[in-house]
Amino acid sequence: MREEAVLFGQTRSLVGILTDPPESIKNTNLPGMILLNAGIVHRVGPQRLYVKIARSLAELGFVVLRFDFSGIGDSRVRPDNLPFERSAVSEAQDAMNHLGSARGMDRFVLLGLCSGADMSLKTAWYDPRVVGAVLINPQGDQQDAANELNAFAVDRKISRYYWQTALRNPKSWLRAVRGEANYAAIVRALVFQLRHRYARPKRASSGMNRDPANFRSLVERGVRLLLVFSKGDAGLDYFREVYGEELRHLCSGGKMDLHVIPRSTHTFTFLRDQGRLLGLVREWAQSVTARDLEVVREAT
Repeated sequence: MREEAVLFGQTRSLVGILTDPPESIKNTNLPGMILLNAGIVHRVGPQRLYVKIARSLAELGFVVLRFDFSGIGDSRVRPDNLPFERSAVSEAQDAMNHLGSARGMDRFVLLGLCSGADMSLKTAWYDPRVVGAVLINPQGDQQDAANELNAFAVDRKISRYYWQTALRNPKSWLRAVRGEANYAAIVRALVFQLRHRYARPKRASSGMNRDPANFRSLVERGVRLLLVFSKGDAGLDYFREVYGEELRHLCSGGKMDLHVIPRSTHTFTFLRDQGRLLGLVREWAQSVTARDLEVVREAT
């Protein structure tokens, strides 16, 4: 494969790495893959995860662009005061425009971890050129969720820590014997377990929260979605509570796939978890493009 540093955007201030597949397997029918920053980590991604994903997808024939949003990594700070959510969408569209002019592409799949997943989702809502998105530990519009849901998510996180981590840690028991433990948090975790058995929070499917309606609109538009979560990630709690049974319904329709990787950190620190993630992304990319190409053949 071949990797090339590129400058693009209205002022050529965005810096990216364009990964081209070997000529022998290059497929012009495939959509372009664009990787969006995970938080403030530059285009290599946490643990160089984006580098591995880009090269892995290029081995399948995809052209992949990973780049830095303005003010991150090597990209210059924007001269305007455009809020990040708007500038990120605009710059993702600049990346699509660049692949369109440089490689003749008009269909794209966006991929991102954490905030990169959220920006992939928002860009897909705004731009019909996006035909797929890989969302890795997306967090959703949690700030727009109801206070009751936010409180539930915090309590669930504390409860999970005590039941899955602290309970199995000898040092935690030693602190408890010495009187150094946070007994208020322990009681809170116990109360949560009891309350969770008999009461559920109100789902944030109305009001300011736009996630459910936007997800449905993408699925109805035919956008292919892959959601990958680390087990116990706050984003997984959020999506399960906001969507409830609808999440399972969306997945059963064949347009959305959801996978949970057990014992993984938020940024897939361990090599075994990175391998599982890469395998899921590769398998999804191959299956989705195979279905799409079959549709193209039938149409022609």
